[in-house]
Amino acid sequence: MNAEKLRKKRIGKKAILFRVLNIIIVIAFGVFLVYYLLKQVDISDVKQAFTGMYRPTLIGAFVIMLISNFFRAYRKNILVGSDRIGMGDMFLVSMIRNAFNMVLPARTGELSYIYVLTRRFKFPLEVGVSTLMVALIFDLAIVFSLIVISIIIVWMTSSYPIPSVSVIIIAAALLIASMLILLYLANIIDFILIAYRKLLDRSKLKENKPIYRIYKKLLDISKNLRIIRGRKIYWKVYLSSIAIRVLKFAAYYLIIHAILAPMGYSFSDLNFWVILLATVAAEISAVLPTHALAGFGTYEGAFALAAVMLGFTREIAITVGFTYHLVVLLYTVMLGIISMIIISMPFYRIKKNKLEENKL
Repeated sequence: MNAEKLRKKRIGKKAILFRVLNIIIVIAFGVFLVYYLLKQVDISDVKQAFTGMYRPTLIGAFVIMLISNFFRAYRKNILVGSDRIGMGDMFLVSMIRNAFNMVLPARTGELSYIYVLTRRFKFPLEVGVSTLMVALIFDLAIVFSLIVISIIIVWMTSSYPIPSVSVIIIAAALLIASMLILLYLANIIDFILIAYRKLLDRSKLKENKPIYRIYKKLLDISKNLRIIRGRKIYWKVYLSSIAIRVLKFAAYYLIIHAILAPMGYSFSDLNFWVILLATVAAEISAVLPTHALAGFGTYEGAFALAAVMLGFTREIAITVGFTYHLVVLLYTVMLGIISMIIISMPFYRIKKNKLEENKL
């Protein structure tokens, strides 16, 4: 027994050491990228770009981002499908999720949505996980669709040196894969559960072990996914997902216009589809494990690389990358902090659903 405890203790220490080492490497990589990128430009240009933005376009971008959050809240609300949480509640939850997503690496900020839903609104874990999974897959499908459309339009209407055919094939394949996963998500989880159950039976573990509790939670998630699909709301989720992504990238386009307008750029100089491809590259970098704290370095690097490939000068690409990222980060985190304060106030009341009201 003591030997087993010592073995588990060593494994735990190794896991902690690995996590700490991983965090140090990621932060160091981000710091290196920030240093490297800023060495390519005059830092005073970045400061000037940030302080001298064209305000009317910037305000328009902020309004559009709020509308995008409204559609995000609407989508999550119809996926959850409970009268315990209203649109206002979900709007706050969405802004908290956005803030954590901007700060934490590899999209781990998505877990904040599950945490708030379960801890504050007392929903079962499977509701948070299943609705998050469906929303993420819809997001992937829409993003890959926009990538394909953007590349085709840019390829046909301009002479930007992009590897159009290969990227279109990859994006189209990922789009098809995401749609198939969406359609057969419950079946995929069922297949995993069958393999999981066989593994548990062979290991002959007692049913009170944590590994069994994970198995039971997966069963609940699979059931909830089938319930969501049976409610026939996917068309609403699909349309709201399109609205979320189109509005989000439209807001990013306006922010970049606000940065470049004082430098003499007009709307006619900025191809929407070109900007969309550059901002998509930055967004995809946030999914990677190399995504540093708040994305500094990796986000700007991905944006600058894509922007240079699409015809922008290196100096402009890096300056815009830092400024645009900082604007989005500050705005999103500020809204997230305000939402967290509101939702944690003593006067903030959670709705009771009809079943709870009948019990009372």
